[in-house]
Amino acid sequence: MRKLRRFLLLLFIPAAVPAQVKVDSSRIFCGHEVALDNNNRLLPRKVAAKNAYDDFLRLRWNFIKTRVPNSPGPAPRSDYPQYYFYCAFIDSAGILLPDHWMNDVGEKVPMWLESARMFRDYSGDDGPLQLAKGLVDYSIDHGITPPDYKWPNFPYTTTNAGDLEFRGFTTRFAPDDLHVDHAGDIGAAYFKAYLVFDDVKYLDAAVRVADVLASKVQKGSDTTSPWPYIVNAQTGNIVSEYGTNWFGCIRLFDMLIDAGHGNTHGYADALKMVKEWLLAVPFKNGKWVDGHTDTQVKGTTNLSNLSASNAGLYLSDHVQFTRDWKTLLPGLIRWTEDNFVFKSAEGEPSQMWGANIVSEQVAFMPKMDYQTARYAAQSAKWYRLSGDTSFKEKAFRSLNFVTYCNDQYGKAFESPFSKGVNSWWSDSYGECPLMFYHALSAMPELAPQGEDHILYSSGVLKEVSYESGRVIFNTVDKGTEYLRLSFKPSTITIADKQMYPAKSKAPVVTIEPLQDGDYYVVINRNENGKVVVSK
Repeated sequence: MRKLRRFLLLLFIPAAVPAQVKVDSSRIFCGHEVALDNNNRLLPRKVAAKNAYDDFLRLRWNFIKTRVPNSPGPAPRSDYPQYYFYCAFIDSAGILLPDHWMNDVGEKVPMWLESARMFRDYSGDDGPLQLAKGLVDYSIDHGITPPDYKWPNFPYTTTNAGDLEFRGFTTRFAPDDLHVDHAGDIGAAYFKAYLVFDDVKYLDAAVRVADVLASKVQKGSDTTSPWPYIVNAQTGNIVSEYGTNWFGCIRLFDMLIDAGHGNTHGYADALKMVKEWLLAVPFKNGKWVDGHTDTQVKGTTNLSNLSASNAGLYLSDHVQFTRDWKTLLPGLIRWTEDNFVFKSAEGEPSQMWGANIVSEQVAFMPKMDYQTARYAAQSAKWYRLSGDTSFKEKAFRSLNFVTYCNDQYGKAFESPFSKGVNSWWSDSYGECPLMFYHALSAMPELAPQGEDHILYSSGVLKEVSYESGRVIFNTVDKGTEYLRLSFKPSTITIADKQMYPAKSKAPVVTIEPLQDGDYYVVINRNENGKVVVSK
């Protein structure tokens, strides 16, 4: 059964956190006094730091940097932190022990790289990015299928706990079984690592993944997806025929095509086939299915919030994907509510203090913090696109709930309602914080006042620096940046060319004042280069 993870509630914020705050000392959640507004709706966890959301993001990475012990021996395993070889941690009287269930590298590697990249963009601190780079490097060096396999040079997505060489999770699967969707996610992470670190080994690894995907794609149906969900890489035997989590594969193709790397014509053909299938099948019938990396799932019945959420997040950034985006995006949020908010594991709540709480998949229904964070991110982005403030309320309450799912050191409580469920490295320190950047980009009033932050970029940034009255970053692919600034920019340049003030009427840059004197800045780019935002 899938790991029990910690869940999130949904919270809403108007223009700013309400001044009237009640701390109910009789209500304790995850060891924290519960803060409620005058309507008994959840507010962020009260912290000494200036901002609860900023505090949450920094606490989680600080925990990784300072409080994770190395793996049990012998060497060389004991030379690496526990998150390299284990899915989760067990808190034994304050001592972190490894959970020996499995190692979900297919979820951990891409999610950690994304979370660390976004934190670097947000804060200028590249320490977490260097940690995530280590996981990417280890995957390339110890987790790729042999070249003579039917699925050659392809990333393994699971392995047994403690394995130094990644070869599959044999408690639930056969050796060499892997999840094609998560391998695509890893491939996208390889290419993003190439864009960030400029090392050709990442490009070569990404192209090899894309080449295999392009060569294996087939026309799907109501019961088969364009790629199998699970395949045996050695024999090519299909273990599970249907999955829907293909947006990492799509992103990999998108980036390689835009950059002109690899077999771009083959990638475009595969991309077209997968896009048409997604719009014709899961976007229409709602069968968003997968089982994550440790659950054996076959058929079309195991609905999963991961797949639907990834669809919504991708579509929010790429509305050109379909002209029906205005219908599909709120529909995906309602789908989550119907299947994973209002339905729960026995004894677990759907809502608390006005916050919706989200489960993971039909095969594993406990409420989880990282899945609730996904829901908050989708709701926030739809609010920004549509202007519907009811989704702002949902997003606010969700994020607030997540802020309670730490101790004071950043140790995660991923599934607070479920006893004996451990917090997973991939979920708690990858997916969960990653969703905050999506949400902050749509609700900039939640970011710290009087500070400068890149809240989110839909592209990949290579370098980021913050100076007094200036934010500087290098862009390496097309995208949109969302910033909260303590100053109103006087000029914005890219590759030494002026973007703002604009010399044409094209809305490349938008600047909105916030109520407290800060500014919300959105930069839409179709070119790359050094961007300088100056006071």
